[in-house]
Amino acid sequence: MLFLEPDDTTTKLSYFNLFDASQKLLLKQSGLGAELLSIVEDNKLQTVFQSIVDLKAKRVCAFEGLIRGPFNSVLHHPLHLFKVAEEQGVLYEMDTYARIASIESFARQAKDRDHIHLFLNTSINAVMNSSHQKGLTLETLDLFGLPPERVVIEITELQPVDNFEAFISAINYYRAAGFKVAIDDLGSGYNGLRIWSEVRPDFVKVDRHFVSDIHLHEDKKAFMETILTLANSTGTRVVAEGVETHQELEVLQSLGVELVQGFLFKKPEAVISEELLYEWPHDILQHKADKREANVSGIAFQHPTVAPDLLVDEVSEQFLKYPEIDFFPVVKGSKICGMIWRRDLMDLLARKFGQELHSRKKIKKIMDSAPIIVDANTSLVDLSRLITDSNEFDYRDAFIIQSDDQYIGCGDFKHLLRKMTDLKVEMAQHSNPLSGLPGNLPIQKKLNKLLKHKQPFMVMYIDVDNFKAYNDNYSFDEGDQIISLIAAILNETIPEEHLVHDDCFIGHIGGDDFVIMSTHCDKYEQWANRILDNFKIQVLPLYSSEDVARGGIDSVDRNGDHKFFPLMTLSIGVLLVEPGLFEHRQQLSSFATKAKKGAKSAGGNTYYVVDSKTLN
Repeated sequence: MLFLEPDDTTTKLSYFNLFDASQKLLLKQSGLGAELLSIVEDNKLQTVFQSIVDLKAKRVCAFEGLIRGPFNSVLHHPLHLFKVAEEQGVLYEMDTYARIASIESFARQAKDRDHIHLFLNTSINAVMNSSHQKGLTLETLDLFGLPPERVVIEITELQPVDNFEAFISAINYYRAAGFKVAIDDLGSGYNGLRIWSEVRPDFVKVDRHFVSDIHLHEDKKAFMETILTLANSTGTRVVAEGVETHQELEVLQSLGVELVQGFLFKKPEAVISEELLYEWPHDILQHKADKREANVSGIAFQHPTVAPDLLVDEVSEQFLKYPEIDFFPVVKGSKICGMIWRRDLMDLLARKFGQELHSRKKIKKIMDSAPIIVDANTSLVDLSRLITDSNEFDYRDAFIIQSDDQYIGCGDFKHLLRKMTDLKVEMAQHSNPLSGLPGNLPIQKKLNKLLKHKQPFMVMYIDVDNFKAYNDNYSFDEGDQIISLIAAILNETIPEEHLVHDDCFIGHIGGDDFVIMSTHCDKYEQWANRILDNFKIQVLPLYSSEDVARGGIDSVDRNGDHKFFPLMTLSIGVLLVEPGLFEHRQQLSSFATKAKKGAKSAGGNTYYVVDSKTLN
């Protein structure tokens, strides 16, 4: 293959001579070969782009370049196109040409959008081909003005890897040049897990089979959970492919998937556009804080801004003039456009030819166009959830505050952390001293908040069976140990991130009564069984060996009659709450109590579910 420097940048693609004379001669000897040759020589290969969406930032972060033959050609479909190329002995050349075409089309449309990456498909065969020209992709990027840092080499597993040492060497070459690496279609290839282990990719794309109808299949959900666990341990980001329904998206979000692509957001198109067909649900940061709840306005401060049309040179001068400032909100009038960070700007200008390439650009071309923007009335708890749930902020420790869509100032994580610490101290003052869990006042506030937000949630009411008999026959100190044990079991059962993010709440109503409230309504069975099983085992050492052998104790009931009381168990009443069915917390509490009584009437060591949808 020859690579020639063109004079006209608009016709650069035509200067790649793909086939040598002997290959052209062989291709002309068959109908499909001649069709393939015609597609290449006439530049009829089409590139379409499918968006890859960052669920946390709620925006497009990359495009995958997909190759198509001409619409009216028998080689329109990519699988047929590359199958014919393989049969004709020119698979490597077609793979290379597809990459060149994707780079050319992407650069022409998105070269200046620095926040957007390009995923370039290549096969294992192409990487391992003896004719593989190292440096060709880099040379192509340089020709079209794209840095390798914006490109992800996506390895498609159409063939098994026979020589892992050579394969890893080829991948490491790309890495050393600045490219990122992705494994495509994990779960449908030949060597998926071994390639993952050997390559340590930046991204792994999960095959659409495991995404399709994931909300209906527990095995697919379990597979995705396993992949996410592996990804977290290797520093790999997961891309879920083939997302087509809102139900699938909800499950993926609940599992912690960060990146997705699929027809739900947009079908592949030749024109690169960051606009999506999908409409995001109501943003949690628009939830207003309750009247007595601390909100973002309490940590807002004034901060200088820059206009979007200022030149990069002018903004860099501002950073030099004010060395204590690490960021400038980009604001036009009172409308927020984005944020420019000192480190991002300096890193950009410090690159090779950085000054020449960027100094005369307007700052809006290189700014962070999706900073955290928070309504002044947002609760600090909701903001804290967003911050702690993200792994992307690093030195970006500030956010923009608005009111009625108008810029009013900034906030930073240091002030947020200090305020959250103050709130936790305040909550501790209303906690039960024995269990350390929030008492009735925080419980009531949490319940009011859940009802006000009009979202489904559940209440788990936990009560100890035969606690009074134990307390009467053993010391009060040992009775206190039971309370502490239950508090510990509840804290171990509910994932810490759910508590930090305010998705779950554990409270101590008083005595031997506890409550869990959570928006994770589907978890009640798993959590209830775990609580019951752990208590059944861990309570035994708190009895004497004689009482354990007898299965209980002799004591006096509330009427003064002697009676045998079995070993303590727990009864858990579960109330599933639909929005709008309960007008106030007292009404809800009475149904939660009924659920608890249902569990106790079943004999203890069980849970009983009341679904509010079935209530008249």
